[in-house]
Amino acid sequence: MPGHRAAVRPLFAVRTAEPRPDFPAPPWLLSAADSTALRTVAAALLDNPAPDLNLAYTLATRTPQAHRVLVPAGDRAALKAVANGETPGQTVPDCPQLTFLSRGTELPDGRETEFTQRFPLFAATFTAMYDDYQDRLFAFHAALCQLLESWGIRPDVVARAADCPGGLVLDLSPISVRDLLAEVARLHTAGIPVDWNAVFRGSGARRVELHGLLYRPEWLPIRARPGEAEILEIPTDGELHALTAFALHSLQEHREGRLIVVTTNATGPDPDLASAAVWGLVSAAAAEYPAKITAVDLDTPTSAGRILDLVGGSTEPQLALRDGVPHAFRIARATASPARPIDPSGTVLITGGTGGIGTLLAEHLVARHGVRHLVLASRSGPAAATAEYLQAELDADVRIAAIDVADRDLGESLIASCHPPLTAVLHCAAEFDETAEGLDTVLRAKADSAWILHEATKHLPLSAFVLFSSVAGTFGVAGQANDAAANRFLDALAAHRHAVGLPAVSIAWGPWNAALFDAALGSEEPVVFAPGAFEC
Repeated sequence: MPGHRAAVRPLFAVRTAEPRPDFPAPPWLLSAADSTALRTVAAALLDNPAPDLNLAYTLATRTPQAHRVLVPAGDRAALKAVANGETPGQTVPDCPQLTFLSRGTELPDGRETEFTQRFPLFAATFTAMYDDYQDRLFAFHAALCQLLESWGIRPDVVARAADCPGGLVLDLSPISVRDLLAEVARLHTAGIPVDWNAVFRGSGARRVELHGLLYRPEWLPIRARPGEAEILEIPTDGELHALTAFALHSLQEHREGRLIVVTTNATGPDPDLASAAVWGLVSAAAAEYPAKITAVDLDTPTSAGRILDLVGGSTEPQLALRDGVPHAFRIARATASPARPIDPSGTVLITGGTGGIGTLLAEHLVARHGVRHLVLASRSGPAAATAEYLQAELDADVRIAAIDVADRDLGESLIASCHPPLTAVLHCAAEFDETAEGLDTVLRAKADSAWILHEATKHLPLSAFVLFSSVAGTFGVAGQANDAAANRFLDALAAHRHAVGLPAVSIAWGPWNAALFDAALGSEEPVVFAPGAFEC
């Protein structure tokens, strides 16, 4: 039989129906490039006020990506479980085989009624097949196959229950339309192409804007889960590069069994910055080896035996012990407050200022915040491809400096040379190198330079000190340990500045979004999570 990807002309031509009353909302279909991006998609939906049916339609008709999960429409608890990583989703397999399963000997009375009322094509096919064969079950199965075909779904195999080859199966005897839509959503999540515009045709559903809000890290108490595991304790007084190198080497040397990596004050209100970087690195390892590696942060010295009694059996990737109680990492809505615009009277410094994000940020600061004096620092400086555009097109005095901000003398000299005096720092500089040898390079570009900027400006009356972090630090991303370590350092630095009364916010980005940037400037939280906007 031809594969389900082939297009076949329907047997019956049916005019477009009027909007169907009380059309049941199918599950919400979330997809993204990977598990971390999937969490950002879920987080961005948590406070979306659109009707369930409209959200279902909008999500279903986005271009599907490889990592998918379905959430019952309107179920915010299930949605939050995806955002928190409790429901991880799955990567769709290549070319899954689909079987339509025919079972039973007769159709329960009235089973076809809801389907014929909602789907004219089903009604026409059911009537024709019953008139010809006087078999209600056969007519139901034939009508359902025709309806599914009009939605772009065709089987590789049609089988009776006793002959079912297994694999991906769709039962041709759904109890209700809601059950049918749930089954179609399940097929979509498993990699079967579905024409969702056809599914929703006549439902009255409308596309809605999918936008993100700001969120913050949250630690929620959970029950103790005792168990056995190897414990790796991270020293509390190490230098950033040495400590992260030690943690990385230890993780690489670990061969089997569960491993709990213990830090001290990596996640507190005034965290130890080097420990925070280790925490990010371990979180990435935990994402790569789920249920095998756990990061545990302590607020007070705790014996290994007590740690095992409290969290030895937990499969949570990130845990903290607060006053002897296990807490799991979650996200929560960030508190809203009026935005504090960046002071445009002085100079604004953007590190990584000639890169893609730096360029977008410079444009936004000039257009939205009225900034008229910009210093854009990058290693390429005036040789950058964007340099001519930035100096010629922005309505501001734009100075482009070729500089490595991680060089303390050069960084301090640049800050001292700003005229008018510096009023805001935005740190976007980054390097991407996920080799073991690349850890120092990544930390130098993000962490070392951020610390130099902090020390060189802590005496200045800045209106903003903004650090561009990433969800790699927030959640931990498999294969991005170096980036996660550097980003967690940025988050911890923002928390430290808050603790000593200095302005700071670290924004853990998904995609760039100007509105979320402005909202983050007004947040009272030192670390915010900005899922970004959807493209539909």
